[in-house]
Amino acid sequence: MIWKRIILFPVIQQKKREMAVVFKRQISLVHRRNLGTFDASKLRPELVLSKENRASCIQKLKLYKVPKNSELRPQKKAAVLAPLCTYKGDLGFLYTLRSTKVSSNQGQVSFPGGMHDENDPSLIDTALRETWEELRIPQKDVDVWTSTDLFIRKDVSVMPVLGYIGEIDPEKLKINTHEVEEAFVLTLKNLCEPSLCRFTQFRNNFTLPTYLGGKHRIWGLTAAITHMIMNSLVSNCYTHKIKYLQPIDKSMQMKFQV
Repeated sequence: MIWKRIILFPVIQQKKREMAVVFKRQISLVHRRNLGTFDASKLRPELVLSKENRASCIQKLKLYKVPKNSELRPQKKAAVLAPLCTYKGDLGFLYTLRSTKVSSNQGQVSFPGGMHDENDPSLIDTALRETWEELRIPQKDVDVWTSTDLFIRKDVSVMPVLGYIGEIDPEKLKINTHEVEEAFVLTLKNLCEPSLCRFTQFRNNFTLPTYLGGKHRIWGLTAAITHMIMNSLVSNCYTHKIKYLQPIDKSMQMKFQV
């Protein structure tokens, strides 16, 4: 039996590569269908930050229900601030790259935030406190718009908070290097650009958006929060759709099996 496995191993590997190619072609087809254009003039700060658009965004976010797994009931709670900002005349979101010194999510892109402390009056206060601790942005400089539905993860529930922090130069922020490696801005224009939007499909049958337009790839929970807010904030420009691809059918899988 061992010699059969040795002989068949290269064949199996080749057929696995062929299956991967088929799946990548499916993703490519979906991506090409999603490509389109948008009117960047609709992303001008005076339009996005207007009272009308702010009220519309808040209403949409309040109605947005995050899909949840009923089996997950984490006891821990956390909050993050999605900091809408102005950078070099354009609106965007301020992101952080997590330090390699922290205990979780090292080296990943995230929004400023962290675990709820018993001294925090609310989860909104948690997001504002953590933003101050990580980036030294005072709470008084954050114009909180609204909070959203909880994202339920295996070990913690996370509440996103949307707030406008005004003009920001990420290179001049006094970041806490024990928690944050660097801070950077990804503009709304880049987030709306279809050619820079992707998605990641996982084996447990769910998909998440991915954004490629900044210094670092944005994916995971941070991308999911970004997608939710973009759909509410600039729905007239943001066209990114998350598509679920059906797994390769069993007959094709049988074809590749030995």
